[in-house]
Amino acid sequence: MSEGCTLPSLCYNVRAMVTKRQLGVIVIALGVLVALGVTIVDFIGAGKWGGFGPLQRIGIGLGSAAIAVGCVLFRLGDRPA
Repeated sequence: MSEGCTLPSLCYNVRAMVTKRQLGVIVIALGVLVALGVTIVDFIGAGKWGGFGPLQRIGIGLGSAAIAVGCVLFRLGDRPA
């Protein structure tokens, strides 16, 4: 903490903090990128075998979970994360 701070809320630059809404948008964007990336790699046929395998299903599941968590964070508003 810097010198002269009496309350923790005065010691932080609130304007420079990431809000829960901003964090939610970032997490949603990463989830969409993961889900689309897995789908596009399968569509291009980067592997020898066609179809969705277990790792691709895990990737789609993690992308979907990230989108769900991002939506929850987005709805929490503009409070600091």
